[in-house]
This record gives sequence, C-alpha cells and structure tokens, in this order.
Amino acid sequence: MALPDLLPMLIIGLYFLGTGFYVLGSALRSERVKVMALSLAAIGFALHGVDLAMQLISAPHRDVVTSARFLFCLLGFGILVIFLLLWWRLRLRFLAVMALPLALVFYATANAASGSNANLPPMLSGLFFLLHIGTLFSSMALLAMAFGAGLAFINLEKRIKTKAGLKSFQQDMPSLDTFDKVNHWVVVIGFPLYSLGLISGFVWAWLASKRVFSFDPKEVLALVVLGLYAYLFHQRLAYGWRGRKPAVMAIAVFLLTVLSMIGINFLVPTTFHGFKP
Repeated sequence: MALPDLLPMLIIGLYFLGTGFYVLGSALRSERVKVMALSLAAIGFALHGVDLAMQLISAPHRDVVTSARFLFCLLGFGILVIFLLLWWRLRLRFLAVMALPLALVFYATANAASGSNANLPPMLSGLFFLLHIGTLFSSMALLAMAFGAGLAFINLEKRIKTKAGLKSFQQDMPSLDTFDKVNHWVVVIGFPLYSLGLISGFVWAWLASKRVFSFDPKEVLALVVLGLYAYLFHQRLAYGWRGRKPAVMAIAVFLLTVLSMIGINFLVPTTFHGFKP
C-alpha cells in the first residue's frame, strides 16, 4: 500500500489513540498519559497538514476546493488550530477532550465522503472559497470550542450547585469563569466571521443567478443560526449574559451548524449546496 493511501488510516489511528489516551489520562489524573496522548495527536495533526497540502498540490484548485474530502479535512484541521490558540491564550488544555474527537469525526467523515463534490459555479472558486468557506469554517471551529466549554460548564455547575462533589478528574478542570471566558471570545470573534461568511455567500449568489435568497434548505438553516448567534452576541455584549444561558445557546448553535454541514449536505438532495458523487 502506497504512503498516500496509508496516510488517512495513520491519521485516524493517531487521533483515535490521542483521544482515548487523553480521556484515560484525565480519568486517572495522570499527566504522563495526557502528555503521551497529546504527542500522538500532534503527530496526527502534522500528518493532517501534510494530507491537506498533498490534496492542494495533486489536483487543480477548483477540483480540490469543491471536494467533500478536502472541506471536511479542512474543518477538522481548523478545529485543532483553534484549540491550540485557546490552549496558548487561555491555558485551556482541557478542551483537548472535545477537540480531538471532533477532529477525528470530521477527518473520518472526509474520507467516507471521498469522491463527493459540491456544486460551485466557475466564477465562485477563488475569493468565494476564502471569504465564504474560510470565514464560516473558522466560525464553526470556534463554536466547537464553545460547545466543549459549554458542556463542561453545565456539568461542573450542576455538581457544584447540587453539592454532589467533583469526580477526581473534574478537580483538574478550569474554573466556571474560565469556561465562560471561552464562550465570550467565541461569540465576539465567531459571530462577525459567520456574518461575513453568509454575506459573501449571498453576494455571490446574486452575481451568479441574480437571486440573493432561494429558500434552499441550507440557506434557511443558515439564517436561523445567524439569528440565534446574533441574539447570543447581543445578550453577551449588551446585557452582560454570563454562565449557563450562553453556554446552552452556544451548544445549540454548534449542533445546528453540524446539522447543516453533514445532514443537509448529504441527506437533502434538493439543496444547491449538497455533495454529489
């Protein structure tokens, strides 16, 4: 088996082992096991980058950016990039427990979707990719971290309020305030990115077909997500929302974006944005 054929299996294996060992290390409160897990994941991340580069080099640009495999690879890679930035900025290594399995899921989905392509008008393959896909994927990667932080916040808050006591691995978790800070940064940075991504999509839709909105299922869901995201943005910045409410809403917004990305793209044959063999 040639290296390019073996590479996806190797990356999936490294992400799987990294995820499993990190969960085990957290449960055992073993720093050595967690470091080993992150080392395995780091090798997978480096090979993931090599895989993306090979896809860009091996085929014409337009064929690559419309490939379902490339897009899902890029999303999984982006989630880990955002995780690394949050780890560096906020010392939130704990989010690895969410970032690693999500990267694994999206990378595995990429390989399962190999051979499928999105419909993209020729005029939209350049700036469209940078403005539309780039900003939306960056926003989704940020939301993935808010999703993990939100789940941790809700679980930790419940145990504190009910005085149930913290499990051994939870004693190493950051404070509720730190998880809330993740939500704040995700909203402040992610909402403008998501808005820019949608606006660029609508602009190019008008350039391509002289229609801004076509009631495509993905467009409808994208507007629902935008409305919820805007509400969360407004409530956090204007009214100082903190704690459980923004955590729950960030979880809901992320799940809707995943439904849009996977559910609609693959399961709704009438959508303009769908992946076709």
